[in-house]
Amino acid sequence: MKQFLIEILRARVSEEGWMWFEKALQSASAPVQANKLMGSYTGASRKLGKHALLLNDLEKKDLHSLNPELPLDHWGIDEAARALLLLSLSHLSPDEYVELVLQCYEYGDSREQQSWLRALSLLPHCEQFLETAMGACRTNIIPLFESIACENPYPSHYFPELNFNHMVLKSLFNGVAVTRIIGLESRFNQELSRMADDYVSEREAAGREVPPDIWLALAPRIPQERLARVHSYLRHESPNHRYWAAVGLGHTHDAASRSELEKQRKIEAEQNVIGAMDASLAKMVQ
Repeated sequence: MKQFLIEILRARVSEEGWMWFEKALQSASAPVQANKLMGSYTGASRKLGKHALLLNDLEKKDLHSLNPELPLDHWGIDEAARALLLLSLSHLSPDEYVELVLQCYEYGDSREQQSWLRALSLLPHCEQFLETAMGACRTNIIPLFESIACENPYPSHYFPELNFNHMVLKSLFNGVAVTRIIGLESRFNQELSRMADDYVSEREAAGREVPPDIWLALAPRIPQERLARVHSYLRHESPNHRYWAAVGLGHTHDAASRSELEKQRKIEAEQNVIGAMDASLAKMVQ
């Protein structure tokens, strides 16, 4: 993975930028000079730019063979450089490594912290940074929250259930699409469904709009007697609600839900909703 990042970075920076980065990598070599390393970590945006990597098809294929869970299209050039700096510190003793890697996060601005969180799953023994990652979910800076919650496999692998559930609900509350949460389906649980159901109740009671994609978090593990609410949203005036209610119900394998999907499928006019219903019905018979 380190070599892959080097190759895609080299293809995207100027000769001047690459010469700077080679010197920056030297600051991560033994003996590491913390001040120089921190300066390089901070200076990546200014020296290399923030343009998105935008992988081509061949690069995407190579990345998928290395790490199928981690998309990099949305990463900036500076973020790839920062990930390489962190990966180049693995020669340090465990204590020194943790101390210096955490300093890069704690002393960084929001962009630098965002880079750190995005690269977290690539770091050796990354579970030791769990508290920092969970703490990042409490931020009110949405791009920073998205860097840990979205397009990032770390939470699905390491977050305890409660923290993962809170992250999903915060995504819904802030209008961040839950489909961007990698590994969400592997982390469906009854408590998440209950929390989502309570949130819908609160929104409905206040006469406020319900996030359409909440049904993906709510339906899979909700008790059968509570599925009637999801069924009702199959008939909602908004195609988005009908779409996501259909997608959510596809994870239930519930006979009554299958019957509701089949009934609504006959009268549905929107093609994307029909597609979601067909996919869910197919899934429910597998």
